[in-house]
Amino acid sequence: MKICWVTPFVLRSSIGRVSAEVARQLAARGHQVEILRCEDKDDPAEPLHPTVLPIRHWRTYDLHRLRTEFDVVVVNIGDNYPFHAGVFHVLDAAPCLGIFHDFYIYNLFSGWLHHHGLDYRRHDAEVVATYGEAARPHAVAVRSGQMLDMGEIARHLPMTEWLAGRCEAALAHARFYAPKLEAVVPGPVAVTPLCCPDRATPPGPPKAKPQLTLTTVGVMNPNKRVADVIRAIGGSDSLKACLYRLVGPISDEERAKLEGVAAEVGFANLVVDGAVEDETLDRRLDEADIMVALRKPVLEGASGSACEGMLSGRPTVVARAGFYGELPDDLVFKIDGEIVVDELRAVLERLVADEALRRETGRAARAWALENLNAARYAEAVETLAQAQVTSRPLLAVGRRLGGELRAMGLADGDPATARIGATLQKLFAPLDA
Repeated sequence: MKICWVTPFVLRSSIGRVSAEVARQLAARGHQVEILRCEDKDDPAEPLHPTVLPIRHWRTYDLHRLRTEFDVVVVNIGDNYPFHAGVFHVLDAAPCLGIFHDFYIYNLFSGWLHHHGLDYRRHDAEVVATYGEAARPHAVAVRSGQMLDMGEIARHLPMTEWLAGRCEAALAHARFYAPKLEAVVPGPVAVTPLCCPDRATPPGPPKAKPQLTLTTVGVMNPNKRVADVIRAIGGSDSLKACLYRLVGPISDEERAKLEGVAAEVGFANLVVDGAVEDETLDRRLDEADIMVALRKPVLEGASGSACEGMLSGRPTVVARAGFYGELPDDLVFKIDGEIVVDELRAVLERLVADEALRRETGRAARAWALENLNAARYAEAVETLAQAQVTSRPLLAVGRRLGGELRAMGLADGDPATARIGATLQKLFAPLDA
């Protein structure tokens, strides 16, 4: 197949890092792959992920060629408008296979509205078109500032379906949000674990050092529940003896807040690294004894930081929610999705006290991650879904034509004949789906 792989590709993009590996694997499987960057701006000062594949930027490419020159257009969708501004134009230009890295894309939706200068009327109209008239009060509450909690917004208006309905096929990284895609995507939908390329981190426990190190990596926003981790540590003498290191971008405001929490509970061993280069991240993972990868609310389709922890061979603490809840129970240490501090403290104390448990669980988690989170397996899953998408097109074309004709005849969506016609079409096209 000739595949156009649409993705942010600047070095800062974790989706770009995954894309580089998966695109390389697809090319190794014999496909002709080209990368189309979807960032809003093509900044020549921004370094890109290394690749030998052809790369273009959507702003300088004739998107009409996508429909005629490629068998499949794969669009990586995340909740960051500056990184994904081009996907809207690509979705308009050709039938696409959407990979939904986040199940919550309300921020992407908001960025689109702001970029195009659209007001509250368009906001509400898009919400109602996606979720029906019953969602209008939620639309008003969110855009008027009455509903600010992201967990609440995610429950009512994740806006996943807003873009999924414009895809011909779709891929999710966890089962918990696949039904949202299945409800609106006309073609095949598949679920496969996130690809997480293995790093240079030596597997297994780190070298002997004076104190154990707990580590959290990623963007340090309130969703990471770092303050709860600090409070859990502050209530335990054995945990206070540990180092807790934060590795990833952090705002001055969040840093000050977390340092204030540490001072409040009497914890003196908080180290905030902030954003680091890959080499430093590898070193920090090597130094870690326990990885803490919590989220509340869970907004992403999968977690690179949790996957990194498992790949590094370190025991990883996660919430029992969303993608994290679907990880094998014997390979990670799960706490309630509400992040109860006492429960978190007990899990951390258990891990700090039991070196054998840390080592054995970490080893098993790494083995599972190497087998299930690698780029070759992910490329095979994309290939299988893309082939299903291509073979389903005749069925979709017939369905669209019949649907238009029946609608013109006045057949309502809820008419029992609609279900009977759909079942008949499925039987007629069964060989195509096989």
